[in-house]
Amino acid sequence: MDRHDNTKPTPPGVGFVVGREPGQAAGLEPARGGVLVVIPARYGSSRFPGKALADIAGKPLIVRVAENAMRIRGIDRVVVATDDRRILDVVAAAGLPCEMTAEHPTGTDRIAEVAARHPEDLVVNLQGDEPLLPPADVEALVAFMRQDGSWDIGTCGHPFTEAGSWGEPNVVKVVTALDGRALYFSRAPIPGMFPGREGSGHGAALRHVGIYAFRRAALLRFASLAPTPLEQAEGLEQLRALENGMRIGVVTIAAGPVGVDTPADLERVRAAWPAGR
Repeated sequence: MDRHDNTKPTPPGVGFVVGREPGQAAGLEPARGGVLVVIPARYGSSRFPGKALADIAGKPLIVRVAENAMRIRGIDRVVVATDDRRILDVVAAAGLPCEMTAEHPTGTDRIAEVAARHPEDLVVNLQGDEPLLPPADVEALVAFMRQDGSWDIGTCGHPFTEAGSWGEPNVVKVVTALDGRALYFSRAPIPGMFPGREGSGHGAALRHVGIYAFRRAALLRFASLAPTPLEQAEGLEQLRALENGMRIGVVTIAAGPVGVDTPADLERVRAAWPAGR
């Protein structure tokens, strides 16, 4: 499996280079301590093949996501990371930065390859199918990571408003310590409830939102680790970090963004798209 440690850092060049291939010159590097936003994108999708190129108000979904990322305040660089030439071409045609990567089993591995070529100390992983993500949520996550250097990884969650989705296995739950440290992530309805208290379980967990901010060193370490038993049992990569003693902090946000997992989701996003954007 190709990983970040097989990729040599790219020598500095001048300015953003749109559609840069691995090994080509990178932009003029900012000082360490900056923030790199990486948006992994692939063409294949079991539920919605080609969704990265699906049209939203005249532009491909992945372009809309990258444009939205450019609105985040306090970041230094945004890069779309893909192993598909079709995605590279549409992002480059929009004048946005994109880098080709090797094929990887997960988006995190893809992000780690890109991060190994750049010097920023904080690396934010944005999903490539959430064009309506409020930039303020990412800004809050970045601020959280900057305020406390003890976190290896930061992520987000929001309160459950009702118990129905709390019981769904496709909805990831996280429970935290009093200081916001993630104790466990699960597809099961956690925490388990004492008999007679089942109605309050959803109020003791957060619905996880798949936005991550990594310390660069933590990301590169994470990508070098083998999958772990709980990760494989739950199908959740973040458990690999917990099983290896990494600290994950959770920022509570108001609500989760509308993602595009199916053609029906795409229609909902199109209907909610802000006029004039």
